[in-house]
Amino acid sequence: MLHSKSKAPVKVSRELVRSYYFVEFDQSINFNSGVVIDDACYELMFVKEKNVKLANGFQNSYLLPSCYTFNNLEGPFKFEFSDSFSSFCIKLQPWMNASYVPIKKSQLLDLKKLYPKYINKLHEQIFNSASFDEMADHAEHFVISLGKSMNKETALVRRICDIIYQESGNITVNEIADQLGIYRQKLNLVFKKEVKYTLKKFINCIRIRSCLSYKLKHPEVSLTKIGYLFGYYD
Repeated sequence: MLHSKSKAPVKVSRELVRSYYFVEFDQSINFNSGVVIDDACYELMFVKEKNVKLANGFQNSYLLPSCYTFNNLEGPFKFEFSDSFSSFCIKLQPWMNASYVPIKKSQLLDLKKLYPKYINKLHEQIFNSASFDEMADHAEHFVISLGKSMNKETALVRRICDIIYQESGNITVNEIADQLGIYRQKLNLVFKKEVKYTLKKFINCIRIRSCLSYKLKHPEVSLTKIGYLFGYYD
């Protein structure tokens, strides 16, 4: 990786947007870098180059649109590019996934079809920016212009997500249901509607990423011990 920058939203509520980030990869420095591990947060992504492809675990390969998002496309993912790869991203809070990407069909979605009035201009503004802060500022204006907000159901899903994050994914659906005093079936229905992931899959995403984050911070600790710490016994 050549460069990596990220920041939390300033003008937009953190109830809606998790972060903005910008990454650059250069093949002459790091060969074919860019493996993506799912965190269940939808991302509105903008890529500068025109020859970048996305490969997933089923060996399918897709030519990336200049502005896109993954809509329940099966992972793991890997970006494939010849020389360089530059990408800016608006990472949504998971409980806002369906609000910003209401299309249900599983696919790699071109954002120009979802937000035709805004996306071309935003892509141009982002990659003509003089700094990462300027990129994020353009993104903030875009998000504000969409006028999205939380409702009663997204507020409930946020509570569920907060519990899962607090436990690093080492928690069951039944334990969450007991803690909130809500039937498991209702939790699953509301969660899938807003996050577009099943509750069980979301928990697993957070748990796996927590394991990987722990390993990066503590490289001396064995994978077996990390597995035990996060409740994996096989």
